[in-house]
Amino acid sequence: MMARLYCVVVTLLLLAEVSGFEEGATNPGVVARITRKGLAYARQLGVAILKKELSTIKLPDFSGSFKVSWIKTVSYDFYRLTIHRFELRNSDLRLRPRQGVRASLSNNYMFVSGNWKVKKAFVTLDGTFDVNVDGISISVSLNLGKDQSGRPTASVAHCRNSIGHISVDISGQLSWILNLLHKRIENNFKNILEQKIREMVRKSTTSHLEPYLRTPPVSSRIDQVAGIDYSLVGAPKVTSQVLDTPFKEPWEGDVSFCLQGEFFGQNWHSPALFDAPPIRLPEKHDHMVYFAVSEYVFNTASRVYHQAGLMNFTIQNHHIPPGLSNPPAHQLIPGHYSSAG
Repeated sequence: MMARLYCVVVTLLLLAEVSGFEEGATNPGVVARITRKGLAYARQLGVAILKKELSTIKLPDFSGSFKVSWIKTVSYDFYRLTIHRFELRNSDLRLRPRQGVRASLSNNYMFVSGNWKVKKAFVTLDGTFDVNVDGISISVSLNLGKDQSGRPTASVAHCRNSIGHISVDISGQLSWILNLLHKRIENNFKNILEQKIREMVRKSTTSHLEPYLRTPPVSSRIDQVAGIDYSLVGAPKVTSQVLDTPFKEPWEGDVSFCLQGEFFGQNWHSPALFDAPPIRLPEKHDHMVYFAVSEYVFNTASRVYHQAGLMNFTIQNHHIPPGLSNPPAHQLIPGHYSSAG
């Protein structure tokens, strides 16, 4: 499930804005810029998948004890905790300039049920309980980078989560005893949920996102002669700005994937003798994606096929159609021919 989420998120988030490159820098041959509209679409897909993922969190059993003056110490257990509903109400996606991205969920709701039992000597009482968890907030910041192979990398920079309010409804034999400990039980639930959410976020990054980013190829075979290198030319960069105008969204930002875009021979791979020119995309944000390919891509392709002998062609007489005449020059330009003569 998380792999599908990151297919969406990685494609649109692990990118870097490129408005131009300075002289002497390694310029990309291909740039794909994703605008705020593209990020908003990715957020919608990600939230739908994340909702299913959060509903599968396995909550551990927990136990404790308390003292009642007239019966002394009593131990209790809460077990078979099951999440029945998880509502994602508010979500936000922000760009962190020169660092990465931040995703946040706020004011979310969860409904949990389970069983409880109380032991005192040889007496055991049991029943069921329901828990309403409101005001769940999660914020995750990712730092973006590039490894030596040209693949994107991502790591958790910050992970914070909090729970606003928990309400526990206990029913069963002598449930009033546990109702005396509402505050303590609710605090236990809160600590467990916050810990499990943090573990899920970090585990999803180390177990799903990071391995996924190491798997995509950075080059592909075109045919028997050529292949293409589309590795990252540099570490991702992210830019964004806050808009003060009330007529637009509160933030703008672009992310772009800067690829090498170089053709190479299948039997040899030598550096091109020319550099890629700077690419400057227009400052427009009306569409989800802007895509640019420089002449560097086509020049490296023609170089590879030319060195393989596939760009050489000799025109001989038998290649010329019979109906194509070849009149003397004086018939084509008689005026110039006579004056020259």
